[in-house]
Amino acid sequence: MTRKTDLQEHDLQEELVVIGEVVKPHGIRGEIKAFLFSEKPGNFKQYKKIFLQEKTGGRTAAYRVVNSREQGKLAILKLENVDTREAAEALQGMNISLNKADFPALDPDEYYWHQLKGLAVKTETGRELGRVKRLFNAAAHDIMVVTGAGHEYMIPVNRDIIREIDEAGGTIIISAPPGLLEMNK
Repeated sequence: MTRKTDLQEHDLQEELVVIGEVVKPHGIRGEIKAFLFSEKPGNFKQYKKIFLQEKTGGRTAAYRVVNSREQGKLAILKLENVDTREAAEALQGMNISLNKADFPALDPDEYYWHQLKGLAVKTETGRELGRVKRLFNAAAHDIMVVTGAGHEYMIPVNRDIIREIDEAGGTIIISAPPGLLEMNK
């Protein structure tokens, strides 16, 4: 495998966010099929540089995206210096990361998942539920998994439930409809 740059700086590792994974090689000229967690494979057209990371926390390498096209829910990527099927095969299963500074700008009421992880979640009445442990996408909307005080809550991320996100203050205020918190126990 051709390696562009091995990154050792802790600061850069802190700035990387996993956005997808390399599914498998595509064709014989070094292209890869990539799955993007945002379900918007067209976003790869905006990214000039991505980072591929071994899932075990090992090596991280930067690659310039030469070309990108959509294929259903996947993206076909051509990376600089990955010119053979064998080189593409060596990337299979790696996480695809992006520097936080390279994320596209959002509308004021939109957030990236990495911005919500770790925030404290409270109800409008002040009941503390815990912290956002992870998020995942369900058919209708994203789900926030909140853990704390021996409980795990699955809270839909939508405008009817999420009342306020104070990233600077580290809190999310929710308005839980009747039964939501009880069914999560």
